[in-house]
Amino acid sequence: MVTITLDGQQIEVEPGTTILTAARSHAINIPTFCYQERLSISASCRMCLVEVEGRNKLEPACATAVAPDMVIHSHSERVVATREDMLEMLLANHPLDCPICDKGGECELQDTVFEYGKGGSRLRDFKRVFRQRDIELNKVIVFNANRCIQCQRCVRICEEVVGDVALGTAERGLDSEITGVGNSLKDCSHCGNCIEVCPVGALMSVPYRYKARPWDLVETETICNMCGTGCSLTAQVRDGEFKRVKSSLDTGINGELLCAKGRFGFDAIDGGDRIREPMMRVNGAHVPVSWNEAIRFIATKARVVMESGGRIQGHISPRESNETAYMFQNLMRRVFGSQDIHASTRFSGLQKAGAIEALGHVVTGYLDRKPLKSVLQAECVFLLGSNITQENPVSGYLLRSAVRGGNKSLFIASSRPCGLDDLAAASMRLLSGNEAQLLGLLMQGEPKMANSAIEEFVSVIQPTVATADSITFLIGTEFLRSSLAAQCLRKIAQVVDYFKAQGKTVYLQFLFDRPNQLGLWDMGCLDGVAPGWQRSPSSPKTTKNPPDLTYILGSDPLRNRARDDPAALSQQHSTCLVVHTSHYNKSAEQADVLLPATPFGEESGTYTNNEGRVQVLRPVRDAAQNQPSTRQVFNLIAQALGQGAGPIGSDQLHVPIAADFPGFGSFGDTADMRMAARNSGWPISEGATDAPVILPENLDVKDCRRYLITGDNLFQSGQYTARSGVLSSLDATPYVELNPGPEPDHAFEGMMVTLVSSGNSFTAPLKINRSFDKQTVFVAERFLTDDGKTIHFDGEYPKLVDVVISGPEERASQV
Repeated sequence: MVTITLDGQQIEVEPGTTILTAARSHAINIPTFCYQERLSISASCRMCLVEVEGRNKLEPACATAVAPDMVIHSHSERVVATREDMLEMLLANHPLDCPICDKGGECELQDTVFEYGKGGSRLRDFKRVFRQRDIELNKVIVFNANRCIQCQRCVRICEEVVGDVALGTAERGLDSEITGVGNSLKDCSHCGNCIEVCPVGALMSVPYRYKARPWDLVETETICNMCGTGCSLTAQVRDGEFKRVKSSLDTGINGELLCAKGRFGFDAIDGGDRIREPMMRVNGAHVPVSWNEAIRFIATKARVVMESGGRIQGHISPRESNETAYMFQNLMRRVFGSQDIHASTRFSGLQKAGAIEALGHVVTGYLDRKPLKSVLQAECVFLLGSNITQENPVSGYLLRSAVRGGNKSLFIASSRPCGLDDLAAASMRLLSGNEAQLLGLLMQGEPKMANSAIEEFVSVIQPTVATADSITFLIGTEFLRSSLAAQCLRKIAQVVDYFKAQGKTVYLQFLFDRPNQLGLWDMGCLDGVAPGWQRSPSSPKTTKNPPDLTYILGSDPLRNRARDDPAALSQQHSTCLVVHTSHYNKSAEQADVLLPATPFGEESGTYTNNEGRVQVLRPVRDAAQNQPSTRQVFNLIAQALGQGAGPIGSDQLHVPIAADFPGFGSFGDTADMRMAARNSGWPISEGATDAPVILPENLDVKDCRRYLITGDNLFQSGQYTARSGVLSSLDATPYVELNPGPEPDHAFEGMMVTLVSSGNSFTAPLKINRSFDKQTVFVAERFLTDDGKTIHFDGEYPKLVDVVISGPEERASQV
């Protein structure tokens, strides 16, 4: 430890600590503009200058390390006078438009001037004016160059944390100006983190601009519902109307960082066609009915099905809370007597033999429910089967920062190009389903002569993995769409055991593209899995006969109507379809009974994020009056069937949840959340050592065929984001993304791409991405399932499709 004297206090700090960090750790305030903890040191604003005895010049506290017996003054006469001069110079050119500036009331310059300014100015020259008008850098970010104080926070967070190079600096000195790099921010992720870190009103949000003042807003801390990262955010509303989202530096896993979906997609709560009252299908049309009539119809139908030995199937959205999920599975199991529960129809691989058993084995015995920050401290990070920068962007930001800031190696194997490929020690494109082969080769010890792309990749990374003391596996879930899901899950368990047997520390976490996928599974929303991953009887495996009653909560499984999809079969006239959701969708259009559900933002509860952390959801506004909540509806159905009602409040539900799942809510490095007592209930199934079926690494078919893959992108999270006006303005047009070949980009300008499979087709503009391999093509999930454009996977993923590129002159070429 190093002993220093700071403003008369004798304190001890670690060697290498900066004066600013030492001061803040002892509640001594030193003002800053350019400094932020996660960014590189700039030391350009000079606001943090302090006086060190024995040194002639004032020293920047953010960039000066402590030394033994150092005596520091942070508020001496010399320091105070210098601070006043610096503020006077900043205000000399800063427009005094606080009454109309969106930053008014939360401006760091404003606050600092109040605290440290001298109250007057000696400067009388005209203020410098860069432009008379603000510049819209893109559809969500507007720039006022005259307000910029050149702290460079925006430039650094864009490059160092987000990984873009969208902002830079032009000119020097008093003429320097932040500007867009790369053709007016074409390289921008539209995340808005530059707005968040801007200390003044230079960078502003277009959707929020001139909409409200900070003191008019009611703030609610809650959790983002876009992906499984689990970012904390502050939703701000005025008179019940959503205005903007912010995040705090010292709150949550994300610590102020948000992606475009999280920051600008919250308006989805006000978008879409809201369902306001119960309805039933009469003569082919939906007509309003009373709650009593709708509940009575459902109960009567369910009773007939149960008494006749029929089948009741349930589907629940992974955007539902843990508490709602627990009650839903209780409705299905206790009230309806059914185990046939599905938490994501996208994961068709879980319907294959042995897949759910393998999943239970991995989640209960291998999944690390620990902070991502601690997991990323491993020497070697293996990112497998995930486009983290598109589907879990903030997790990608945190991983980028960890790799940049530490001595670690990053390896990436994914079907799509990843924004972290530039930081990776090695990366490759890997078809989903081949993860099992890659992990199997990784366990073979010394690399053999590489004779395939996967073997070559393993031979490159294996020496580093072999010498690392700690390894983290971050596993995407795209492979759960594949028929090889069970094999992949088995290999995941085996590779963890393999490296642990070598004395290494091994971490494993999944990267879910939905906010509460893990939570739904924990709550028992999975066929054959009761709450707390206790085993329960599985439903009969039948795909030929449709369910006699299908209850859909919040999800839209009928949008992609594959021929062998059990949910799609429920459209037949012999079945009853109950859709319980907040907004109209394709499934709602087909419903026999349509029930309004409580949407995200109007109900309390919890989500379980990718770390396994249980996070609190808070309503940002009141729910609709005179309408039962989603959980109350479950009780009404149970009572109509002669069964008792259960608790519905979040706190009340935690008692029965904890009884079924003792580890619920426990989290952290000291909590053993692997539920060792239940490991014996999920033994690895037979065939675990069998050689997996392997997808071809190089497509040996006609050039016109490629593998179709799908998922989310920067602006899409399934169909949910279609309700966001802001996100739709950024990404409303469907596209087909691929690497078209060696010709220059301009040769494909204006081209359209048509994908054809099994008599269905999808046509959209070509989007060139040279980082794709030559055997894959990508379409965002939202666009792939839009009306008239559907291509069914039919249980086949990735899917071989015919690809035709056509030009503006109607000429066609096959690639």
